[in-house]
This record gives sequence, C-alpha cells and structure tokens, in this order.
Amino acid sequence: RIELHQPLAGLPAWKSARAGIARTYQTTLLFGEMSVLDNLLVAMQQGRMGLPFSLSTDAERNLALDLLALVGYRGEVNIAAEDLPHVDRRLVEIARALATAPAVLLLDEPAAGLSRRDTDNLAVLLRKLADFGLTVILVEHDMALVMSVSEHLLVLDAGKPIASGPPAEIRQNPQVIAAYLGGTEYQATPREQAWNGSRDARLYVQDLVIDYGASAVVDKVNLLVNPGELVAILGANGAGKSSILQCLAGLHRASSGSIVLDNENIELASASTIAARGLALVPEGRQVFPYLSVRDNLLLGGYSRREPFDAEAEIEAILQRFPRLRDRIDNPAGLLSGGEQQMVAVGRGLMAKPSILLLDEPSLGLSPAMIGELYDALAALRDEGVTILLVDQMANLALQVADRAYVLETGTIVKAAGSAELRADKALAAAYLGEGASA
Repeated sequence: RIELHQPLAGLPAWKSARAGIARTYQTTLLFGEMSVLDNLLVAMQQGRMGLPFSLSTDAERNLALDLLALVGYRGEVNIAAEDLPHVDRRLVEIARALATAPAVLLLDEPAAGLSRRDTDNLAVLLRKLADFGLTVILVEHDMALVMSVSEHLLVLDAGKPIASGPPAEIRQNPQVIAAYLGGTEYQATPREQAWNGSRDARLYVQDLVIDYGASAVVDKVNLLVNPGELVAILGANGAGKSSILQCLAGLHRASSGSIVLDNENIELASASTIAARGLALVPEGRQVFPYLSVRDNLLLGGYSRREPFDAEAEIEAILQRFPRLRDRIDNPAGLLSGGEQQMVAVGRGLMAKPSILLLDEPSLGLSPAMIGELYDALAALRDEGVTILLVDQMANLALQVADRAYVLETGTIVKAAGSAELRADKALAAAYLGEGASA
C-alpha cells in the first residue's frame, strides 16, 4: 500500500508526481538541450500543457533562481544542461525536483560520482531541506552520507527488510553488519603455512586514478600482488572495487597511474593484449555464453593461449575441481544454476592458464551452500600457488581465504593488512556502514 493523502499504488508516474512526489535519478536525466533555467521552469508546469518559456512570470523565474541558489548551484543559468559538469547536473536535478513543490523528495544515489567534498556539501543541503519540513527519502551506497543525514533507516537485503531504526541502532545491528560484511558461518580451509613466497610483484599498481567523466571513482590507489598470493579488495558497494578490476583488465582506461604485470606496463594496452599477457578476469555476474555448452564455454577460455595444450585433460582437471559440472558438461550454460555458472566462469578463466586470476564478486547471488563449495575451490587454488586478486563485498567471506586485503572507501585505500588482523579489526565495519559502526 502506498499513500500520500490518497492511494498511489498502481498510479502512473505523472499522477504520483502531481500528488506531491518528486524524484532524482541515479543517472541524471535533465533535458540536455534545454537551459538550466528552462529545466526548472518546465518542472513548475507539473506536466501540464503550456508554454513555459514565453509565459513564465517574473515570480517563477525568481523562484527558479532561488532554488538553484538553495542547492548550491553557482553556474550559468542559460547554459545547456548537457554541457554541465557532473556535480552541477546533480544539483540542477535536485533543484528541478524542488520546482514541482513536492511533499516528498526521492533521491536515488545522489552522491554517485561525487568527490568527498561535494558529498559533504550535499549532506548540508539534505539537512537544510529536512529543516524546511520536506520529507526526503534517500537511496544511497555512501554510508557516511546516509549515517550523517538520516533520522531513520530501513535496511534491505535481497529485497527484504532486515532492520529499521535510527542510525546509531542500525550501526550496531548484527543482521545489518552480517549483510554488509558477510556472515561468519563459513570456515575455509586455512593455509598449512603462512604465505612466504617471492616479493617480486606479479601485479603492481601505483597511483591509479579512474573516473567516468565526473569525479574520480578511484583515487591514487596503490596495491601489489605477489606470485602465489590471494589478495582481496574489500569495501562497500560503490567504493570502486569493480572499477579497479575492469581497469586492470583493460575494459576501462585509467585517467592516470601505472599498472605493471610481470614487469611490463599494461595501463595503455588493450583488453585482448592484457589477456594474452596472462591476466584473466572472471566478471561480476558470471557472463557465461548461455547457448553454448559448458564444454564450449570452457574451451573459449583457452582461446588466447599461444602454446599447444591438451584441452580435454585441462577440462578434466576443472571437472575434478568442480565435480557438479561433470554431469552438465554438454548442457547449455544458461540452464545451470547461478552457482554452477560461477564455477563455469572460474573454470573458463583457469583454462587461460593466467599468471593472475581476477575474481569480481564471485559470491553474488549464491546460496550459502554454493558459496561454501566455490570458496573451498578458491582456497584449493590458493594452496596450489595460483595468484588471485579477489573482490567481494562479503568481507568476512573474502578474509577466510585471502592472505592480505586492502580496504577501499570511496575510491581510496584506507587500510592494508593481513587477513587475520582485519578479521579482528572492530573498525572494519566503518568502511561499510560509516563512521561509528562497530562489529
């Protein structure tokens, strides 16, 4: 049931808007060819027919200018919205939503792509709007922002509510901490001896900066992975973890910084060249070829190898590692369960015989039993000397198998330590749930 002075469930978006609900979008949706000012004047029409450009009154124009000043916009008002920098697009979209005179303002990831300074300014604005009596509903991955501005939180996990209450209470909620850090039920097989291999780094990243046309999503990151290590990158959604892996694999070009793989710089290399040099990425979401058989998906993994190899013998080795794939070897990969598809994706990466294997959120969407089976296989790969860089939002899970880990917060590494030290660190939850969180 959805009500705002009247039932709203099932109504089209325009009726909800006229009832007093305004929203912004995770990816800004301004009218690009219109000016900043016209974007607000159109919003004042609330979807009704009219000629806002010729009939707007001085009062409406002054109100639009006041709203732009309120949100902190300091740029030109007659410039086309599509020419604005990212942070200004965010501000103008909020001002446009306010121009509809809403009773409720819905904000979808307003801090996405903003710098820390811009996010702090956004927090000031949100408090100001709440002080004016406006109801604000915020959907946001930046937990520092959420915890600093919210009076009440509703936490969802896989679409189901797991906690509700004030920020101080939510920070201490065991279910919330488990949802963000991962449960502690799974126990991986530990190394028989602590890693003590070569310090001649297989992968070395220095001062890596990544942006998507807005503020840097990864800022001056330094990390290294030695031969035979399993290193994890931890952090909340939106911290920049997957962006790092995609950049390392050549799927997105770094703005600056250097990436060295086996003593060769690859920051300017293409994805195919990087794959040929021995870096294999198992992407988030598995991305198997659904209409090809499991066997053919695995064979594709060895496509970039230059030396002759016994494909059937290597497929057999993967089937021994993931026994449940044996009975499905000739089935279309798209018919497998999520966990089985993840096994195919890992096996496909191993078929490339990589010098380093990158795993992006391998536990995403898997059942606890399947996660245990998959992570047992990762622990075995680690013990066999396979070099792995692992990204998983479930920190407690990743720390079960990792030798070391880097903690990433809003694109910056805030801590690097051994897994045992991080597992015992009560402050780790702060990187996921904002300052003051404790495990």
